[in-house]
Amino acid sequence: MPGTRLDAMVNVKNNARFLATDRRIEAAALRLMDRADGPQVSITAICKEAGINRSTFYEHFTSIEGMVDAMQEYLFADLRETFFGKRSDHSSYAPEETPLSQESFRIFLEHIREHRYFYRIALKIGRTLPLAFDAANRELYDKILIPHCAKIGFTDDNELEYFRIGLYSGISAILGRWVERDCAEDLDTITDIVVNSVPAIFSPTFTRMRD
Repeated sequence: MPGTRLDAMVNVKNNARFLATDRRIEAAALRLMDRADGPQVSITAICKEAGINRSTFYEHFTSIEGMVDAMQEYLFADLRETFFGKRSDHSSYAPEETPLSQESFRIFLEHIREHRYFYRIALKIGRTLPLAFDAANRELYDKILIPHCAKIGFTDDNELEYFRIGLYSGISAILGRWVERDCAEDLDTITDIVVNSVPAIFSPTFTRMRD
């Protein structure tokens, strides 16, 4: 039976040449955004930088925002796979899989440092770092936030939300500056800065890397 039009489209999307063009467009856009110090980059400029025409751009992405979102989702998925890809028993957790453990936080920092160029641009245009501190992350809530808040007397959902916002904002601000500085501080130093600046959540379960 001959393949359908959808099959053909999927094959194109998986074609090595198509994916290589994806990467070329993305790299060109990031270079331009970095030079412009912000999001004021046009599709025309991206096409010129990448050596393609507009129709080729639209074969790959619907918009600049859509392109950045696709890149970010790819990196987020890569990070999730790093944490959970090797788990065989969903009822148990290795240290690197436990939210905000020393092991998992170091993996997270290594990911940010490896992809700091993209995250620097993403932060400039209003995107965020991959900090999953919302209620959808039940592991973080059940293992870390809810037990800790109970210990300090935060018992209702509103208090828990205030605590979550404070935790997210503090870590985001510190790591945002780290990315802006091209991750100049080493992993031990930036970990110490986060742990000592946001001690309420880290102190009970986190040992300093420099004893």
